[in-house]
Amino acid sequence: MSVQASSVGAVVTGFAVVVGYLAFFWRTFKQNPGNRLIECGTLTLIAFMAMVGFISIPGLLVHLPDWVFILWILLVLLLCFSTLFFAAQRIWRTPTRMNRKQRHE
Repeated sequence: MSVQASSVGAVVTGFAVVVGYLAFFWRTFKQNPGNRLIECGTLTLIAFMAMVGFISIPGLLVHLPDWVFILWILLVLLLCFSTLFFAAQRIWRTPTRMNRKQRHE
């Protein structure tokens, strides 16, 4: 079985992009401890970028069972909804905190 140069180049490029994004998102994740919105959003982007990187590898989906890919998509969807929940929570709490500060002054 011969490996085409374009396939190897696609795999190396996809891997480099995924590693670059992972490094950037991991740094962001570690610089904001306790911020659930940043943490969950970073994990969402890492999972999504890894999925995009693995999909770009030629022939991977042929050898990957369907249930693995379905679970991966489910993970990304759950992380997306969790991120939206934490964003809505932050939006809801901001006016509430401002109102409390104004009452106590």
